[in-house]
Amino acid sequence: MKNTNRPFTFWVIITFLIISLIVLLIGQTMALINYDFAVQLGLQESLKDVGQFGIQTNRAFAVADTIVYIPLIVVSIIGLLLKKCWSLYTTAAVMGISIYWSTTIIFMLIFLKEVPNYHLEAGLEYWLFLAPFIIFGIWGLLYLVFRGEHLIATRH
Repeated sequence: MKNTNRPFTFWVIITFLIISLIVLLIGQTMALINYDFAVQLGLQESLKDVGQFGIQTNRAFAVADTIVYIPLIVVSIIGLLLKKCWSLYTTAAVMGISIYWSTTIIFMLIFLKEVPNYHLEAGLEYWLFLAPFIIFGIWGLLYLVFRGEHLIATRH
């Protein structure tokens, strides 16, 4: 009889993927459907804070997240649950995007402070939201490189 126990790390990664999926669907995909609603939820910035250019930049990220990042997350979750080898590659891609995406946003917040019509004052909540994506993305990528096979190994 097979033991289907998964390592603790498996559940940590799956939890990160599921939380990321929910946040992206609500914050990013919703911004494509109804940007103002995403602003009301506090998951997008308003016209008065970032100007029209900022809104269109946010929407561009929302499109990329919806057509690339979200499907990779879904495929990774399914593949990891099914113990498929290819899920290590898709999950590594998700971790890489997590690092890249959050790093880009952090530096946009820093560099855009001096841009006309950009008035967003990024509070602590921005850093507390973005930092885990970088930290977890780096940790997850390193884990996948050095120990990823443990996530899909069949234990007896």
